[in-house]
Amino acid sequence: MEYSKVTKKGQVTIPLRLRKLLGIMTGEKVVFEVDGEKIMLKKAPKNPIADLVGLGKGVFGKSLDYQMRIRDEWE
Repeated sequence: MEYSKVTKKGQVTIPLRLRKLLGIMTGEKVVFEVDGEKIMLKKAPKNPIADLVGLGKGVFGKSLDYQMRIRDEWE
């Protein structure tokens, strides 16, 4: 059985042995599930669509300026 303290901010450290066992890497997300008085921690499933959000940010400049420029081309 592994132990970890809860900080003032409600944070806990997942012991290294358990991170290795589940393959949890730095920056990855985890899921908490409550079952009665138990809290289960699972590695979050990968969501390839969520990883794409924001990739094109800034490509066209400010969106309103881009929209106005495109609309001007239609007229």
